[in-house]
Amino acid sequence: MVYGEYTETGPEWDFDVDDSMANWAREKRLTDERVASYATLGAAGAGNGCSLRWSLQKLVGEYARHNGHVDLVRERIDGATGE
Repeated sequence: MVYGEYTETGPEWDFDVDDSMANWAREKRLTDERVASYATLGAAGAGNGCSLRWSLQKLVGEYARHNGHVDLVRERIDGATGE
C-alpha cells in the first residue's frame, strides 16, 4: 500500500513511512525504465498517443499541484508560511 496499512482504531496519521518510500522508489525505477525505452522525447506513447515530452510535463504539473495542496494543509496545521 502506498500509505501503509490503515486501521480504524489507529490515529489519522497512521502510515508506514518505510513502506511508502519503498513503493515510491519502485514506481520511480519502473518509470525511469519506461522513459529510457523511448528513443526521443517526441516519441508517441501507445496509450494516449501523446509524446513522452507531453506526458512528462503532465506528470511534473500534477506533482507540483499536489505538493502545493500539501503545503496548504501544512500551513493550516503549523501556521508557517513562505520560505
